[in-house]
Amino acid sequence: MDALSGAEERRVRAARRFGVIGMVITVAWLLFVPASMIWSGLPAAPYAAILLTLYVVAFALHVHRIRQHVRSLGRPAEPWFVAVALAVALALALVGVASSFVGFTWALVSGVLLGDVVSGGRLWPSVGIVAAATAAVFGFGWLISANTVYPFPAPTWIAPGLAAFYVGIMWCVDVERLWWLKAVTDLDESRRVAAELATARERLRLSDDLHDILGHALEVVAFKSELATRLMDVDAARSKAELEDVQRVARQSLSEVRALVRETRTTDLATELAGARAVLESAGVHLVVRGDPATVAGPARGVLGRVLREAMTNVLRHAQPRRCTIEIQVEGGATHLRVVNDGVSAGAAADETGTGLVALGRYLDEHAGRLDAGPGPDGTFRLDASLPAAALSATT
Repeated sequence: MDALSGAEERRVRAARRFGVIGMVITVAWLLFVPASMIWSGLPAAPYAAILLTLYVVAFALHVHRIRQHVRSLGRPAEPWFVAVALAVALALALVGVASSFVGFTWALVSGVLLGDVVSGGRLWPSVGIVAAATAAVFGFGWLISANTVYPFPAPTWIAPGLAAFYVGIMWCVDVERLWWLKAVTDLDESRRVAAELATARERLRLSDDLHDILGHALEVVAFKSELATRLMDVDAARSKAELEDVQRVARQSLSEVRALVRETRTTDLATELAGARAVLESAGVHLVVRGDPATVAGPARGVLGRVLREAMTNVLRHAQPRRCTIEIQVEGGATHLRVVNDGVSAGAAADETGTGLVALGRYLDEHAGRLDAGPGPDGTFRLDASLPAAALSATT
């Protein structure tokens, strides 16, 4: 599992690097446009200053937008940025068409700047902005090209057509890089949240198991210690036996905590039933058992063993019972466990929805089972747990 997580982490880092490299390539492409124009000796001096000024402004706007995305990826552009960037992009493309017969190359910068405008925005408004910008470059470029004499004769539509093509296409390059980065960042965030949820779920499971072990054990220890104290002057032999039982329960709980740490802890319905019988008989509670735990399927014995342990914890903690009934029933492959005890006061019955039963309900939900618990008539409390046959096969 750790190796798989490490491999996923390496893939995410590689994808993030790929996105950053794409953005760097976009910036390098922006630098290529003026370099190629200067190297070719174009445009003429009157247009050179205007184009370079517009280019510097466009480059600054692009860098500003990248910094925004680094801080908050996917954030829509502010209205002032949209207005300024669209004006600069349109001016750069049109002045480029007027400057020389290869001036349409400046529209590459306009297309990237258009990508900065629509990145992070909604789909249909972005489509409208791209379509309007492309049409404006082609329309105004046609008028400029028709009234401009180039050294090489060419059809009027070529320069504005190529400029409009660059404006209508190059924005995809910028948006694709940003989309890639956002997808990788969202994936990384989802993995982080999933890891946190898995950690929280494991902590919840561990707390439920600790409550199951220590809650029951401490209740038994407290009960038997109190009983041994009362019997000390009356029946020393029985008092000693109860104290020895306290030691046994304490050692058993310590072993279970260690097993929980090693993920080797198991519960068994027959073992828990024997423990419940010993505890209740020590307390003078009349126990009636109906059904045989040996008839319960192997996977269900562990699940219902934990249910019975929590039920006994509740009996000792919240009631002063005189009678308790445990029923085990197997019908059609499904298994049912019912625990009914008396001696529950109204206040204790209202408190029976504590963390133990909540954790037990979650535990049965994980095994496709069902838990029903609540006060009954005449000061009784009933706990019903059921495991369908499908749950038992899934557990195996």
